[in-house]
Amino acid sequence: MFSWRNSVAFLVLCPLSIAALTSGPSFPTLVACPSSGSLVRSAGAGPGQLSPGENSYISTRASTVLPGAWNTYLKNVLATSLTPNQSQACLQSILTSQSARLPKLGIAVSGGSYRAALFGAGVLSSLDARNSTASQKTGTGGLLQAASYLAGLSGGSWLVTSLAQANFPTIADLTFPPAAQVNSALGNGAFGGWLAQFDLTNPGPTANDTLAYVEAILAEIAPKFAAGFPVTITDVWSKAISRHFVNGTTPQDILAEGAHGAGILFSDIAKVPSFVAHEQPFPILIADSIPPTPNASETVPGETVPLTSELWEFNVFESGSFDPMLASFIPTSLLGSSNASKCVAGFDQAGYIAGISSDLFNEFNVSAAALLASPAGPIIELINATFGPQDVRLDSAAVPNPFKGINPDTFANTNEDFVTLVDGGSDGEQIPIQPLLVGARAVDTIIAIDASADTADNFANGTEFINSAKRAALFGSLYPFPTIPSTADIFVQQNLTRHPTFFGCNDSVETPMIIYIANGGPPADGAAPVTGTPTLQTTYTPEEVRAFIDQAFDIATQGIAGDASDWGTCLACGAVEKARVRAGVPRLSVCSACLERYCWNG
Repeated sequence: MFSWRNSVAFLVLCPLSIAALTSGPSFPTLVACPSSGSLVRSAGAGPGQLSPGENSYISTRASTVLPGAWNTYLKNVLATSLTPNQSQACLQSILTSQSARLPKLGIAVSGGSYRAALFGAGVLSSLDARNSTASQKTGTGGLLQAASYLAGLSGGSWLVTSLAQANFPTIADLTFPPAAQVNSALGNGAFGGWLAQFDLTNPGPTANDTLAYVEAILAEIAPKFAAGFPVTITDVWSKAISRHFVNGTTPQDILAEGAHGAGILFSDIAKVPSFVAHEQPFPILIADSIPPTPNASETVPGETVPLTSELWEFNVFESGSFDPMLASFIPTSLLGSSNASKCVAGFDQAGYIAGISSDLFNEFNVSAAALLASPAGPIIELINATFGPQDVRLDSAAVPNPFKGINPDTFANTNEDFVTLVDGGSDGEQIPIQPLLVGARAVDTIIAIDASADTADNFANGTEFINSAKRAALFGSLYPFPTIPSTADIFVQQNLTRHPTFFGCNDSVETPMIIYIANGGPPADGAAPVTGTPTLQTTYTPEEVRAFIDQAFDIATQGIAGDASDWGTCLACGAVEKARVRAGVPRLSVCSACLERYCWNG
């Protein structure tokens, strides 16, 4: 993480001139407001209502893309199945049916910094029809193309953002693009890869390099301040993230001031060719809101945000929350607007949205002294020295409140000028399952990828999954959640994190099936573990990246115990189960055996 103390000490003594920096790259600006009046859309009560943009994208994708995607997936499953005739009888009537009968799949990629991004990348690669190993050997390739939604938070948001804005390439081309593409990445022309060999915060080999890096980032965020918006640690953090997960950076210019994704907006993903063609799952990022007076009684021990705080989601078309205390959205392209007479464009920089979703620096803010002594301290000092005092929290994102005055009896931030947003896992929910539980989205199967660091050796033990269930329970039937174990001890004792596990097999059809794939421990076959890296590790060599993604692929396709007999068929049985029940199609013996093996039944 940040260790810029020497550079900060120099810059505090010799602060940069704001006036000299205001000609930097793209930043939020005032624009004319739409003539339609209010910027805010009510999501309604109960299951909620989708935006017209999302509804159109999902319905068009369902009718024009998904039938072919599911059919391709079915062919991959049958080609690798140990019992292809029986599997065909089980699956074909669902996966070759009309779009209304097809499963509706969402994928949730957890937080956990680079570890989560890499683990999620390995799992997505195992689900990608373009990966010949996944399609021709494991029979799992094609589910990524068949998914309706792809949600991410924190490190998972880095993966989702980079994948969506880079035009939905393969994981291999996302992490290590072809040389010709890297060479054209200058000026935001293409994606230059994750560049994980350069540390997120200290990419240069010398102190002077780090100093130049810090100066470049300050130059890039200064125009936002000059335009009248507060700048916080999220702005600094997001510029570091942009150099790795947004178009516009190459190994040659990562240290220098430049485009580095500035001007690439999250809302502009709507213009990416694969999105225009409805070829990629609908991307969603998650953040937590910190209320003015947090409810300590509903805060998970060790976490900083109550489970009762509204979860914000950012999608291509809208930003806001389906939670009933707010249930309101604003166009993502106008994020930063505070009312219908003063509109803002350019606030939703793609790197900034991913930065909000992964801003965990508020966890250090137990006191002013503790914050300044933490890794975030030097950056707070630098922001103060460069931009002067500001009337917002500097440890988190300060977003102009578009919902001021809305729902005064339930919305905790209704009187605030700014909404304070932080890492989407700050309430203890590292897996972004909730947006996939929204009734209007009607998702019936969720692949939940958990790369949390719950244990001392940085593996998942089910704690974050349990926290998601706890929060869903606070809202009654609004967010139907399958029955899962109540303690991490049960997850560990029953090895539920050491192999893929299905939850919801015996719950009502309205409750989604969750296929839980966790980074749960070192390989059982004695192979050296490479996926249990610390959350604060922010650099990986190319060899480490490849080894990590390969091991995550193995976990997702074989189960970490290495017992993979007909896993591709069993995964398909889990993916179609709710759609099968909904359609009234009998479950045949192959899928019965699979569900007996992989379902958790208490």
